[in-house]
Amino acid sequence: MTTPDALVKKLRAQLTSLREITRAISAAWSLDQILTLITRRTARAMDVDSCSIYLLADENYLVLKATTGLAADAVGHARLKLGEGLTGHAAKTGKAVAASHASRDPHFKLLPETHESMFQSLLAMPLISRGKVIGAINVQTRQGREYSAEEIELLSIIADVAAGELEKAVLYEEIGGLKEALETRKLVERAKGILMKRHRIDEQDAFARIQHQARTSRKSMREVSEAIILAESV
Repeated sequence: MTTPDALVKKLRAQLTSLREITRAISAAWSLDQILTLITRRTARAMDVDSCSIYLLADENYLVLKATTGLAADAVGHARLKLGEGLTGHAAKTGKAVAASHASRDPHFKLLPETHESMFQSLLAMPLISRGKVIGAINVQTRQGREYSAEEIELLSIIADVAAGELEKAVLYEEIGGLKEALETRKLVERAKGILMKRHRIDEQDAFARIQHQARTSRKSMREVSEAIILAESV
């Protein structure tokens, strides 16, 4: 039987873990860093062998984005349909899903590429931000484990804290990608203009030259364009 002192000690440890996770997320500056910090700190806080985060890639699929215990090569590749597997089921229903022996659960789906067969128990929680499911977080252990109400509540709080920050980080990354694409396009346009004038060729041929140089030099279109612009200004 758990004593009152033990419960108080456990509660304090959980609050400390939540404080650390919140501070770590706030200090992170990129989506990858946030994902890594959440999985590592959660695994430690809940004393589990693995913590993984799946994010919605579109309306139908969840993609593994970070993990502490699954195969590193599976990150960015392992996918679950929304509703598929215990983690997908948690995301679809918006509710926690727990199984002491996951492979016996009717919702279980093995993803061989993750090497998750080494784990027995699984607790999955949806990641919900502003009423919208953006993914799911799960924890796993090698030994069978009955997750207590306190453990489920702790992962629920972690998921609530993480979801909003993850949504913002994804948005910032998308905005950054769009900005990068726009800047690259402007540079390519300038480089095309230089080539058209220098070699008296049309726009299509100028673009083809930039593309060919990028392939042969194994550089990006942006790098090639910047080199053309720099050479012209010398």
